[in-house]
Amino acid sequence: MDTEDLRAFVETCRRGSLTRAAGALGVTQPSVSRRIQRLEAEVGAVLVERTRPTVTPTRRGLEVLGAAEAILRSWEELVAQGPGARSLTGTVHVAASTAPGASLVPGLLARFSALYPDVRSELHVMNSDAVEACVMACRCDLGFLGRRPGTRALEVVEVARDELVLVVPRGHPLAARPRVVLGDLAGLEFVGREAGSGTWRVLEERLAAEGRTLPPHRLMGRLSTPGAVIAAVAAGQGVSIVSRMAIEETPSPAVVQVRIADLDLARPIMLVYDAVRIGSLGRSFVDFVRQASPPPG
Repeated sequence: MDTEDLRAFVETCRRGSLTRAAGALGVTQPSVSRRIQRLEAEVGAVLVERTRPTVTPTRRGLEVLGAAEAILRSWEELVAQGPGARSLTGTVHVAASTAPGASLVPGLLARFSALYPDVRSELHVMNSDAVEACVMACRCDLGFLGRRPGTRALEVVEVARDELVLVVPRGHPLAARPRVVLGDLAGLEFVGREAGSGTWRVLEERLAAEGRTLPPHRLMGRLSTPGAVIAAVAAGQGVSIVSRMAIEETPSPAVVQVRIADLDLARPIMLVYDAVRIGSLGRSFVDFVRQASPPPG
């Protein structure tokens, strides 16, 4: 039995989604699926019902769920009582861009707090440029970004994978198509993000790498958060390109996500920190994230 297999199963049951469980655990959706499959093989029974919109435990899964939660509680209490665990005190300041700040990071902080109950955490959600500046100025111990930092002075740990997708209002002509090409966006009304957005930076970098630009379009406005962008799209203000992680965190039945087939918009979610100036508490959190986040893939 692997405690991370149990954790993947418990988080999936709690959140009703393999993808949302993956975001909370800082791993990929296929990794969560494999862990549950491995647990099912060990138990000898199907534990979750996967054919419904919301993933739910089976009858046998409900029995295993109670046992799994008890095992994880006992394990975390045991680890927290280990040598030096309770001597760790203070406040860890974590900055995160909007997509990981809403989905991935809160779960990591909750698990870290369970291991080190005397440690407080403060999460500061801001755009990617501000995250990088906060870490560089040592106002934040570490940060989470959806793009590579602009300086080589920061160490980088990849903790999850994400993808940028086109979002359109339900009923839009492109909504019925599973994928589009960049040329299909010509002439559309767009809702953009503010300067400093990691999502928009990744889009611009991928286009520039191929010597391309967004087709001519009409910019209807710029908003500061993915949630606001999704709400504007849902209201019919235009279309946009947002993080799949953000869509799954703030789902809306009024929008549809569509892949852009001729542009690679997959991106890593990265933890960044200054290896020279980070304190012992920040270093402990970095070590925890490294252990909690197997290499994505």
